[in-house]
Amino acid sequence: MMAHAWLVTALNPKSITFFVAFLPQFLNRHADFWTQMLIFETTFLTLAFANAFGYALVASRARAIVRNPKAIRIFNRTGGTLLVGAGIATVAMRSGN
Repeated sequence: MMAHAWLVTALNPKSITFFVAFLPQFLNRHADFWTQMLIFETTFLTLAFANAFGYALVASRARAIVRNPKAIRIFNRTGGTLLVGAGIATVAMRSGN
């Protein structure tokens, strides 16, 4: 699973666009391009792996909470209340114009 997450991160078009747009300002023109890109890519993939691993740990811990019927009821009521509140706020803002 981690290999899949690593591959998806490495081939993500958003990441590629980020590297093309953001990294050139940090590259040294007098140093080897491929060595610098290897360092940048390795650093990025390591941080992305740590991020994905952190989310996986949080999700595995949250699984027990989410399976609890009382927690599901609290989540549903909280989410519903927030949506109703957002709807009321939208109506209030539109009626003020």
